[in-house]
Amino acid sequence: MISDIPVILIEDDIEARRHLSSLLEQHFSSIKIIAFSDNIKDAISLINQHEPEIVFMDIKLLDGTAFEILDAIYNPNFEVIFVTAHADFLEQAISYYAFNFITKPIDEERLKNVINRYIQLKDRFFTKKKYELFKEFLSDSKLLVNTGNEHISLEIAKIVRCEADGNYTFFMMDTKEKHMVSKSLKYYETLLSKKGFFRANRSTLINIKHISSIYKKESIILTDQEKVIVSTRNKSKLSDLIKHLT
Repeated sequence: MISDIPVILIEDDIEARRHLSSLLEQHFSSIKIIAFSDNIKDAISLINQHEPEIVFMDIKLLDGTAFEILDAIYNPNFEVIFVTAHADFLEQAISYYAFNFITKPIDEERLKNVINRYIQLKDRFFTKKKYELFKEFLSDSKLLVNTGNEHISLEIAKIVRCEADGNYTFFMMDTKEKHMVSKSLKYYETLLSKKGFFRANRSTLINIKHISSIYKKESIILTDQEKVIVSTRNKSKLSDLIKHLT
């Protein structure tokens, strides 16, 4: 027998929230909706108070994004299913280890498949200890990027640098491969800044693991022999980086 699954819905569109609630209650008697929220502050409080098993989240909320909620939760022990009209947030959702991503308008069969998959996996996979180990493994491992025709998985440790090209970004790998992806450098700076990447200048984001040398605190030589000039505004950050590395 399936035990009850406590769920919180975070959605600022009342009709969308009612529709999702109705679908969940109609198809899954084991799901118990224990709270609703339409903003970041209340959502954080409710999650900490009720300790849900699953949180359904719209990404864009009244006062920010759902990612701000996840950043504020220490050691989360719940699964996230994003339900949003903003499909362009897929890569960022994956970086937050979301269990799944459903685009609006909600396809009823897809929703049912996602919940059924969770139920099938939960007993053998999503214990707290296994979840934390899973997050630890993924956090420094791979990044899923959209190259236009497909999503490919890149090993973060093998990324030497990222170069801006308008609204696109080139990923330069230590294997000499070069991948053009359909997101801006600023977008990837947000994803990678906590994973050992340094914004050297307006157009270059570097992996500090691939720094070969730093010359006069103004230029960086990478392991692929590329020389990157550090912008004036980022030189103080480079000095901090040097202190950290030494």
